Amino acid sequence: MNGRLLSFAALLASVASFPAMAQTQVNAPDTGPDTGPVGGVFVEQVGSGNDASLTQSGSAQNIDVKQDGDDNTVDVTQTGDGDHFAGIDQTGSANIATVSQAGDAQSVAIISQTGSANTALLSQNDNGLIGSSAGIAQNGNGNLATLLQDGSDNQAILAQNGDNNTMTATQLGDGNSLEWTQTGNGLPDMAIVQSGGATAIVTQGN
Repeated sequence: MNGRLLSFAALLASVASFPAMAQTQVNAPDTGPDTGPVGGVFVEQVGSGNDASLTQSGSAQNIDVKQDGDDNTVDVTQTGDGDHFAGIDQTGSANIATVSQAGDAQSVAIISQTGSANTALLSQNDNGLIGSSAGIAQNGNGNLATLLQDGSDNQAILAQNGDNNTMTATQLGDGNSLEWTQTGNGLPDMAIVQSGGATAIVTQGN
């Protein structure tokens, strides 16, 4: 595993430290630069009515999907020449995860949802030298998280623990970093927009 994935794995581990957050973990496969451009898809589904729609174009694209429950949906599209990775783990029922990765940089997305009727929407488009990262962890029911990353050196961790919460974040430009944690029910969307070298740490609770 290359340094970018290792550093982001450590970053995502802090999300799992929140009470009752993601119960399972998706690990990025070893696609280090020494092995050359290798792409692949791994899907594990347990339950009924689960659906995984995966589209890859280009080399070195990797998707790792695990769904345990009923009527969960994953839709991943990877295009461009970047060493993209999308890891999605959903446990429960009627959860939806949609990921779009494009560009020539290395985008890394790890999404974990536990509960029912949660939705995670992620779009990454990066042509920088380093690439974007992401992390959405939702534990509860009826939560919605939307993240848009466009530019270089973006990193984000979004976490929700509760029911019927909404998070929307947009990162445009260079050197952005975001960590936003919500714990409770029915919390309002702060709709954070970052552009340039901004850093934000936000916590809500009730």
